[in-house]
Amino acid sequence: MSRQPQFDRQKVLDRALELFWSDGYEASSVSKLLSVMELNRGSLYASFGGKSALYSEVLDHYMAMLCKNLFSCSLMTTEDPKKAITSFYQKAFVEQEDKDRLSNGCLFFNAVSELNKTEPELSGKAVNAIQWIRQLFLSRLLEAQKAGQISPDKDAVTLADYLIGLTAGLRALCKSGADTDVLQKVIDTGLSPVFDK
Repeated sequence: MSRQPQFDRQKVLDRALELFWSDGYEASSVSKLLSVMELNRGSLYASFGGKSALYSEVLDHYMAMLCKNLFSCSLMTTEDPKKAITSFYQKAFVEQEDKDRLSNGCLFFNAVSELNKTEPELSGKAVNAIQWIRQLFLSRLLEAQKAGQISPDKDAVTLADYLIGLTAGLRALCKSGADTDVLQKVIDTGLSPVFDK
């Protein structure tokens, strides 16, 4: 009978996430992962199947974290669709207290940028996650349009793509060290054409 792993899987995934998020996939060597996860090589491969499989699970772990800490209190639950979208940007960028995490950018965008050519399966998984967020934006945009908060002349699909672009740009600004005032101004300017009638 195989032995059950003697560690908290969620805590270990948290540690792997922090390394991948801050250093990127390629720079997060197996030796670094073993150190931060406090595992031996045998446990890593037995429990996660190697670096690539671990990263794939970390992407799932990151999405679960976003759903719990960000989407569930903005895009997914706020009744007013315009407030849902604006609160997403406030919570993701302006009210974020952990500045170190903010400066890491978004793990999904990071993965697409870094791994598009070298690890297409992992990059593809990150693209699928971004598309899921885009669909979340689209559903709220359509609600806002139905409520008269967005002009019926505007294409909601294009606006959803625009919001993904705005989010990616804000994440890049975070990585470059932009402060909260700059982020707030970009958010205000970026959302203005969405809701202007």
